[in-house]
Amino acid sequence: MHSPPDKLKLKSLPIFFILGRPRSGTTLLRTLFDAHPNVVMPLECAFIVNMEPKYGNITSWTEEKLLSFFSDVQLHIKFDTWKLDLDALKANLLQCVGAYTFQDICKVVYCNYQSIFAKEEIQWIGDKNPVYATYTPKLIKLFPEAKFIHLMRDPRDNIISLKNVDFEGPFVALLAYRWVHSAKRIFRLKQKFPEKFYTIRYEDLVRNPQQYYLEMCNFLGIPYNGLVFDFYKRGPEVMKAYNVELVMKYHKSLLSPINTDKVDLWKTQLSVADIRITENVAGRWLEKYGYERRFKRFDPLAFIHSLPWMLYGWALYFVRDIIDLLPFEMKIRIKNNGPLLARMFVKIRNADS
Repeated sequence: MHSPPDKLKLKSLPIFFILGRPRSGTTLLRTLFDAHPNVVMPLECAFIVNMEPKYGNITSWTEEKLLSFFSDVQLHIKFDTWKLDLDALKANLLQCVGAYTFQDICKVVYCNYQSIFAKEEIQWIGDKNPVYATYTPKLIKLFPEAKFIHLMRDPRDNIISLKNVDFEGPFVALLAYRWVHSAKRIFRLKQKFPEKFYTIRYEDLVRNPQQYYLEMCNFLGIPYNGLVFDFYKRGPEVMKAYNVELVMKYHKSLLSPINTDKVDLWKTQLSVADIRITENVAGRWLEKYGYERRFKRFDPLAFIHSLPWMLYGWALYFVRDIIDLLPFEMKIRIKNNGPLLARMFVKIRNADS
Protein backbone atom coordinates (compact mmCIF):
# COMPACT_ATOMS: atom_id res chain seq x y z
CA MET A 1 0.00 0.00 0.00
CA HIS A 2 1.81 3.10 -1.22
CA SER A 3 -1.24 5.30 -1.84
CA PRO A 4 -3.63 6.85 0.71
CA PRO A 5 -5.71 4.06 2.32
CA ASP A 6 -9.29 3.72 1.16
CA LYS A 7 -11.51 3.79 4.24
CA LEU A 8 -14.22 1.48 2.92
CA LYS A 9 -11.69 -1.03 1.62
CA LEU A 10 -9.87 -1.10 4.95
CA LYS A 11 -13.06 -1.75 6.88
CA SER A 12 -14.19 -4.54 4.53
CA LEU A 13 -10.82 -6.28 4.24
CA PRO A 14 -11.04 -9.40 6.43
CA ILE A 15 -8.25 -10.96 8.44
CA PHE A 16 -7.38 -14.54 9.36
CA PHE A 17 -4.95 -15.90 11.91
CA ILE A 18 -2.79 -19.02 11.87
CA LEU A 19 -2.66 -20.63 15.31
CA GLY A 20 -0.28 -23.32 16.50
CA ARG A 21 2.66 -24.09 18.71
CA PRO A 22 6.16 -22.99 17.64
CA ARG A 23 7.84 -25.55 15.37
CA SER A 24 4.50 -26.97 14.28
CA GLY A 25 4.73 -25.99 10.62
CA THR A 26 3.06 -22.61 11.05
CA THR A 27 5.88 -20.85 9.18
CA LEU A 28 5.44 -23.25 6.27
CA LEU A 29 1.71 -22.52 6.22
CA ARG A 30 2.36 -18.80 6.51
CA THR A 31 4.71 -19.05 3.51
CA LEU A 32 2.07 -20.82 1.42
CA PHE A 33 -0.36 -17.98 2.06
CA ASP A 34 2.28 -15.30 1.61
CA ALA A 35 2.85 -16.83 -1.83
CA HIS A 36 -0.86 -16.49 -2.68
CA PRO A 37 -1.50 -13.45 -4.93
CA ASN A 38 -4.67 -12.45 -3.03
CA VAL A 39 -3.25 -12.55 0.51
CA VAL A 40 -0.90 -10.21 2.34
CA MET A 41 0.79 -12.05 5.20
CA PRO A 42 3.78 -10.47 6.97
CA LEU A 43 6.27 -12.21 9.19
CA GLU A 44 5.13 -12.74 12.77
CA CYS A 45 4.94 -9.76 15.10
CA ALA A 46 2.26 -9.67 17.79
CA PHE A 47 1.79 -5.91 17.75
CA ILE A 48 -2.03 -6.12 17.73
CA VAL A 49 -2.44 -7.72 21.15
CA ASN A 50 0.24 -5.53 22.71
CA MET A 51 -1.05 -2.20 21.39
CA GLU A 52 -4.78 -2.81 21.83
CA PRO A 53 -4.89 -1.70 25.50
CA LYS A 54 -3.31 1.66 24.60
CA TYR A 55 -5.00 2.33 21.27
CA GLY A 56 -8.00 -0.02 21.06
CA ASN A 57 -10.64 2.50 22.13
CA ILE A 58 -9.57 5.31 19.80
CA THR A 59 -12.21 6.05 17.17
CA SER A 60 -11.01 9.48 16.05
CA TRP A 61 -7.33 9.70 15.17
CA THR A 62 -5.27 12.86 15.30
CA GLU A 63 -1.87 13.30 13.70
CA GLU A 64 -0.32 13.13 17.17
CA LYS A 65 -1.97 9.78 17.94
CA LEU A 66 -0.97 8.34 14.57
CA LEU A 67 2.65 9.37 15.04
CA SER A 68 2.60 7.79 18.49
CA PHE A 69 1.19 4.58 16.99
CA PHE A 70 3.85 4.67 14.28
CA SER A 71 6.57 5.00 16.89
CA ASP A 72 5.18 2.30 19.19
CA VAL A 73 4.70 -0.34 16.51
CA GLN A 74 8.41 -0.16 15.72
CA LEU A 75 9.28 -1.07 19.31
CA HIS A 76 8.02 -4.62 18.86
CA ILE A 77 10.45 -7.50 18.63
CA LYS A 78 10.63 -8.86 15.06
CA PHE A 79 9.01 -5.79 13.49
CA ASP A 80 12.45 -4.87 12.16
CA THR A 81 12.38 -8.13 10.13
CA TRP A 82 9.46 -6.84 8.06
CA LYS A 83 10.31 -5.76 4.55
CA LEU A 84 8.65 -2.36 4.26
CA ASP A 85 9.26 1.31 3.61
CA LEU A 86 8.91 3.14 6.94
CA ASP A 87 8.45 6.49 5.22
CA ALA A 88 5.59 5.06 3.16
CA LEU A 89 4.03 3.49 6.27
CA LYS A 90 4.23 6.80 8.10
CA ALA A 91 2.67 8.65 5.17
CA ASN A 92 -0.16 6.12 4.87
CA LEU A 93 -0.88 6.25 8.59
CA LEU A 94 -1.05 10.05 8.49
CA GLN A 95 -3.75 9.75 5.83
CA CYS A 96 -5.95 8.21 8.55
CA VAL A 97 -6.67 11.38 10.49
CA GLY A 98 -10.31 11.20 11.48
CA ALA A 99 -12.83 8.41 12.08
CA TYR A 100 -10.88 5.18 11.85
CA THR A 101 -10.83 2.29 14.29
CA PHE A 102 -7.80 0.65 15.89
CA GLN A 103 -8.46 -2.32 13.61
CA ASP A 104 -8.33 -0.07 10.53
CA ILE A 105 -4.99 1.37 11.59
CA CYS A 106 -3.57 -2.12 12.14
CA LYS A 107 -4.67 -3.09 8.63
CA VAL A 108 -2.71 -0.14 7.23
CA VAL A 109 0.42 -1.58 8.85
CA TYR A 110 -0.22 -5.05 7.39
CA CYS A 111 -0.85 -3.69 3.91
CA ASN A 112 2.48 -1.87 3.86
CA TYR A 113 4.36 -5.17 4.14
CA GLN A 114 6.29 -5.90 0.94
CA SER A 115 6.22 -9.58 0.08
CA ILE A 116 8.79 -11.25 -2.16
CA PHE A 117 5.81 -12.79 -3.97
CA ALA A 118 3.76 -11.00 -6.61
CA LYS A 119 0.38 -9.66 -5.50
CA GLU A 120 -2.89 -8.95 -7.23
CA GLU A 121 -6.10 -7.75 -5.55
CA ILE A 122 -5.73 -8.35 -1.81
CA GLN A 123 -8.77 -10.22 -0.46
CA TRP A 124 -7.42 -11.26 2.95
CA ILE A 125 -4.86 -10.13 5.50
CA GLY A 126 -3.13 -13.01 7.25
CA ASP A 127 -1.24 -13.08 10.54
CA LYS A 128 0.69 -15.92 12.17
CA ASN A 129 2.04 -16.01 15.69
CA PRO A 130 2.31 -18.86 18.22
CA VAL A 131 1.22 -16.59 21.09
CA TYR A 132 -2.19 -16.10 19.46
CA ALA A 133 -3.43 -19.36 20.99
CA THR A 134 -3.47 -17.45 24.30
CA TYR A 135 -5.02 -14.30 22.84
CA THR A 136 -7.61 -15.82 20.50
CA PRO A 137 -10.63 -14.56 22.51
CA LYS A 138 -9.26 -11.02 22.26
CA LEU A 139 -8.71 -11.43 18.50
CA ILE A 140 -12.30 -12.64 18.06
CA LYS A 141 -13.54 -9.60 19.95
CA LEU A 142 -11.37 -7.22 17.93
CA PHE A 143 -12.14 -8.83 14.56
CA PRO A 144 -15.60 -10.45 14.63
CA GLU A 145 -15.21 -11.36 10.95
CA ALA A 146 -11.88 -13.11 11.50
CA LYS A 147 -11.21 -16.75 10.68
CA PHE A 148 -8.65 -19.05 12.26
CA ILE A 149 -6.56 -21.83 10.77
CA HIS A 150 -5.28 -24.07 13.54
CA LEU A 151 -2.23 -26.17 12.70
CA MET A 152 -1.68 -29.09 15.04
CA ARG A 153 1.43 -31.27 15.26
CA ASP A 154 2.17 -34.46 17.16
CA PRO A 155 3.59 -33.14 20.46
CA ARG A 156 6.31 -35.77 20.47
CA ASP A 157 7.68 -34.50 17.15
CA ASN A 158 7.03 -30.93 18.25
CA ILE A 159 9.18 -31.49 21.34
CA ILE A 160 12.05 -32.89 19.26
CA SER A 161 11.97 -29.77 17.09
CA LEU A 162 11.74 -27.41 20.06
CA LYS A 163 14.66 -29.11 21.81
CA ASN A 164 16.80 -28.26 18.77
CA VAL A 165 16.19 -24.51 19.08
CA ASP A 166 16.90 -22.07 21.89
CA PHE A 167 13.73 -20.14 22.62
CA GLU A 168 11.65 -22.42 24.85
CA GLY A 169 14.10 -24.70 26.61
CA PRO A 170 14.67 -28.48 26.35
CA PHE A 171 12.32 -29.44 29.19
CA VAL A 172 10.00 -32.18 27.96
CA ALA A 173 7.28 -31.91 30.60
CA LEU A 174 7.12 -28.12 30.22
CA LEU A 175 6.91 -28.34 26.41
CA ALA A 176 4.20 -30.98 26.66
CA TYR A 177 2.26 -28.82 29.12
CA ARG A 178 2.43 -25.83 26.77
CA TRP A 179 1.24 -28.02 23.88
CA VAL A 180 -1.78 -29.07 25.96
CA HIS A 181 -2.48 -25.50 27.03
CA SER A 182 -2.65 -24.40 23.39
CA ALA A 183 -4.62 -27.45 22.21
CA LYS A 184 -7.17 -27.18 25.01
CA ARG A 185 -7.86 -23.45 24.59
CA ILE A 186 -8.34 -23.69 20.84
CA PHE A 187 -10.48 -26.83 21.10
CA ARG A 188 -12.90 -25.07 23.45
CA LEU A 189 -13.08 -21.97 21.25
CA LYS A 190 -13.80 -24.17 18.24
CA GLN A 191 -16.77 -25.63 20.06
CA LYS A 192 -18.08 -22.11 20.70
CA PHE A 193 -17.33 -20.72 17.22
CA PRO A 194 -17.15 -23.74 14.88
CA GLU A 195 -17.67 -21.66 11.73
CA LYS A 196 -14.56 -19.60 12.46
CA PHE A 197 -12.05 -22.46 12.73
CA TYR A 198 -10.34 -24.86 10.38
CA THR A 199 -7.99 -27.41 11.96
CA ILE A 200 -5.30 -29.25 10.02
CA ARG A 201 -2.62 -31.58 11.31
CA TYR A 202 0.93 -30.94 10.14
CA GLU A 203 1.31 -34.61 9.25
CA ASP A 204 -1.70 -34.48 6.93
CA LEU A 205 -0.61 -31.20 5.38
CA VAL A 206 2.84 -32.42 4.32
CA ARG A 207 1.49 -35.77 3.09
CA ASN A 208 -1.18 -34.22 0.89
CA PRO A 209 -0.52 -30.47 0.67
CA GLN A 210 -2.60 -29.79 -2.45
CA GLN A 211 -5.77 -31.31 -1.00
CA TYR A 212 -5.61 -29.49 2.31
CA TYR A 213 -4.47 -26.20 0.85
CA LEU A 214 -7.52 -26.35 -1.44
CA GLU A 215 -9.71 -26.89 1.60
CA MET A 216 -8.15 -23.90 3.34
CA CYS A 217 -8.62 -21.71 0.27
CA ASN A 218 -12.28 -22.77 0.18
CA PHE A 219 -12.54 -21.97 3.89
CA LEU A 220 -11.34 -18.42 3.15
CA GLY A 221 -13.24 -18.14 -0.12
CA ILE A 222 -10.19 -17.42 -2.28
CA PRO A 223 -9.17 -19.19 -5.49
CA TYR A 224 -6.82 -22.15 -5.21
CA ASN A 225 -3.39 -21.40 -6.66
CA GLY A 226 -1.05 -24.35 -7.11
CA LEU A 227 1.92 -22.09 -7.85
CA VAL A 228 2.32 -21.40 -4.13
CA PHE A 229 4.08 -24.76 -3.81
CA ASP A 230 7.00 -23.32 -5.76
CA PHE A 231 7.81 -21.08 -2.80
CA TYR A 232 11.18 -22.77 -2.27
CA LYS A 233 12.36 -21.55 -5.68
CA ARG A 234 12.50 -18.04 -4.25
CA GLY A 235 15.38 -19.06 -1.98
CA PRO A 236 17.85 -16.46 -3.31
CA GLU A 237 15.30 -13.68 -2.73
CA VAL A 238 14.64 -14.95 0.79
CA MET A 239 18.35 -14.86 1.56
CA LYS A 240 18.58 -11.34 0.17
CA ALA A 241 15.53 -10.02 1.99
CA TYR A 242 15.97 -11.62 5.40
CA ASN A 243 18.63 -12.52 7.94
CA VAL A 244 20.55 -15.43 6.40
CA GLU A 245 21.72 -16.78 9.77
CA LEU A 246 18.19 -16.91 11.16
CA VAL A 247 16.79 -18.49 7.99
CA MET A 248 19.40 -21.24 8.07
CA LYS A 249 19.01 -21.78 11.81
CA TYR A 250 15.22 -21.90 12.10
CA HIS A 251 13.67 -22.15 8.63
CA LYS A 252 16.11 -24.03 6.41
CA SER A 253 13.32 -26.43 5.38
CA LEU A 254 11.62 -23.57 3.52
CA LEU A 255 14.39 -23.73 0.94
CA SER A 256 13.17 -27.18 -0.16
CA PRO A 257 9.89 -28.62 -1.46
CA ILE A 258 7.33 -29.83 1.09
CA ASN A 259 8.24 -33.31 2.34
CA THR A 260 7.49 -35.76 5.15
CA ASP A 261 11.03 -35.98 6.56
CA LYS A 262 9.98 -34.52 9.91
CA VAL A 263 7.01 -36.84 10.51
CA ASP A 264 7.21 -39.51 13.24
CA LEU A 265 10.79 -38.69 14.21
CA TRP A 266 9.81 -39.31 17.83
CA LYS A 267 9.60 -43.05 17.18
CA THR A 268 13.39 -43.19 16.77
CA GLN A 269 14.70 -39.97 18.31
CA LEU A 270 12.73 -39.59 21.54
CA SER A 271 13.67 -41.69 24.55
CA VAL A 272 11.13 -44.01 26.13
CA ALA A 273 11.20 -41.86 29.28
CA ASP A 274 10.43 -38.71 27.29
CA ILE A 275 7.63 -40.46 25.42
CA ARG A 276 6.10 -41.54 28.73
CA ILE A 277 6.36 -38.01 30.13
CA THR A 278 4.86 -36.42 27.01
CA GLU A 279 1.97 -38.87 26.83
CA ASN A 280 1.34 -38.57 30.56
CA VAL A 281 1.06 -34.77 30.31
CA ALA A 282 -0.76 -34.65 26.96
CA GLY A 283 -3.06 -37.54 27.88
CA ARG A 284 -6.44 -37.56 26.18
CA TRP A 285 -5.62 -34.46 24.15
CA LEU A 286 -3.33 -36.57 22.01
CA GLU A 287 -6.25 -38.80 21.12
CA LYS A 288 -8.65 -35.88 20.63
CA TYR A 289 -6.46 -34.73 17.76
CA GLY A 290 -6.09 -38.21 16.28
CA TYR A 291 -2.68 -39.23 17.61
CA GLU A 292 -2.08 -42.73 18.92
CA ARG A 293 -0.54 -43.15 22.35
CA ARG A 294 2.15 -45.74 22.95
CA PHE A 295 1.49 -45.82 26.70
CA LYS A 296 -2.17 -45.53 27.67
CA ARG A 297 -1.94 -46.25 31.37
CA PHE A 298 -1.32 -43.56 33.95
CA ASP A 299 2.36 -43.48 34.94
CA PRO A 300 2.82 -42.20 38.53
CA LEU A 301 6.60 -41.77 38.15
CA ALA A 302 6.15 -39.72 34.97
CA PHE A 303 3.51 -37.65 36.74
CA ILE A 304 5.78 -36.93 39.72
CA HIS A 305 8.58 -35.91 37.35
CA SER A 306 6.22 -33.72 35.31
CA LEU A 307 4.36 -31.97 38.12
CA PRO A 308 6.97 -29.26 38.92
CA TRP A 309 7.25 -28.35 35.23
CA MET A 310 3.47 -28.30 34.82
CA LEU A 311 3.22 -25.90 37.75
CA TYR A 312 6.02 -23.83 36.25
CA GLY A 313 4.15 -23.76 32.93
CA TRP A 314 0.98 -22.59 34.69
CA ALA A 315 3.00 -19.87 36.39
CA LEU A 316 4.41 -18.69 33.04
CA TYR A 317 0.93 -18.06 31.67
CA PHE A 318 -0.14 -16.40 34.93
CA VAL A 319 2.86 -14.06 34.76
CA ARG A 320 2.09 -13.30 31.10
CA ASP A 321 -1.42 -12.21 32.11
CA ILE A 322 0.07 -9.90 34.74
CA ILE A 323 2.57 -8.45 32.26
CA ASP A 324 -0.28 -7.66 29.87
CA LEU A 325 -1.76 -5.35 32.52
CA LEU A 326 1.39 -3.22 32.68
CA PRO A 327 1.83 0.12 30.87
CA PHE A 328 2.72 -0.27 27.21
CA GLU A 329 6.40 0.71 27.36
CA MET A 330 7.13 -1.52 30.36
CA LYS A 331 5.22 -4.43 28.84
CA ILE A 332 7.09 -4.22 25.54
CA ARG A 333 10.45 -3.99 27.29
CA ILE A 334 9.74 -7.16 29.27
CA LYS A 335 8.35 -9.09 26.32
CA ASN A 336 11.18 -8.09 24.02
CA ASN A 337 13.71 -9.36 26.56
CA GLY A 338 11.82 -12.61 27.17
CA PRO A 339 13.42 -14.60 24.31
CA LEU A 340 16.89 -13.38 25.33
CA LEU A 341 16.34 -14.49 28.92
CA ALA A 342 15.06 -17.88 27.71
CA ARG A 343 18.20 -18.40 25.62
CA MET A 344 20.42 -17.45 28.56
CA PHE A 345 18.52 -19.88 30.78
CA VAL A 346 19.00 -22.70 28.27
CA LYS A 347 22.74 -21.95 27.91
CA ILE A 348 23.22 -21.95 31.67
CA ARG A 349 21.27 -25.17 32.01
CA ASN A 350 23.26 -26.85 29.20
CA ALA A 351 26.56 -25.70 30.72
CA ASP A 352 25.60 -27.32 34.02
CA SER A 353 24.55 -30.58 32.35
